[in-house]
Amino acid sequence: MPISGKVLEGSIRLARIRRIKMTLYAVQTVMMFALAFLVIFVMGGAQITPVFYLPVDSFAAVMVLLLLVICLEGFFFRIMEVRFARSSSARHLMAKNSIKLAIVITIISGIVAVTLIAPPVLSALRDAGEKTVALTAGADLTFWSRDPLAFQRVSEARATAPASVEIYLVAESVYDEYGSSLSQLYFLRINKDSYIVPEDEELVIEVPAADLKEFRLVLNDIDNPGTIATVTISKSVSEAFTGIVSLLTLAIAVANIAWAAYLTPIERKYSVGSIYR
Repeated sequence: MPISGKVLEGSIRLARIRRIKMTLYAVQTVMMFALAFLVIFVMGGAQITPVFYLPVDSFAAVMVLLLLVICLEGFFFRIMEVRFARSSSARHLMAKNSIKLAIVITIISGIVAVTLIAPPVLSALRDAGEKTVALTAGADLTFWSRDPLAFQRVSEARATAPASVEIYLVAESVYDEYGSSLSQLYFLRINKDSYIVPEDEELVIEVPAADLKEFRLVLNDIDNPGTIATVTISKSVSEAFTGIVSLLTLAIAVANIAWAAYLTPIERKYSVGSIYR
């Protein structure tokens, strides 16, 4: 059977659409690697020494945004492919496969979004990241503001003691310069208001958000010498994951639900004369 001019023209346009799509995806893949280097190493301050630090939180937000853009582009290209397909069977198969893929992406992105915003999950992650230590006048506690991948950050330190003592939160750089003088650390402490641990009561010290910074907790037991304080370091999931990443992931899920709903009548329309089931 000879090929009509309309079918031939549709085939040429279909091939051109697919070529443009693959070229665009290749460019965006290169962009993703370039953005990874820029966000993690240039803007994020990644380092290997003195401590390994590879912040992926900001890059995750950029990557999910780019995936959302690619997803929307995929919808557009699939519409064009269905339009210029040579037969009803091809149109039916394209729509059917796209619906299946949309369902899979919706399930995966939905699970990720719920995981990042569900209070029980966040509470479990926070509990898993807690560390409890004994703090004395001769043994300070040092810690980094974030974990090596910036997935969690130290949000607060909770302290209790059998007698009243003072605890100062200072930057490690400040301690290196003034660590020999408790009076200097008192004036340079970060916790200006919350520094006195009442007897048998809990003191909560808020740790300021920082990209990667080393902090130190110093105990001043001048009023009750020899007192040992119990300190619990609490961590929270990075705001980048619980905020922008979770919202963008949810947007991907919603977009694919709408996409599957849009394709359903198209798939049914062309299934009548399709050789595929």
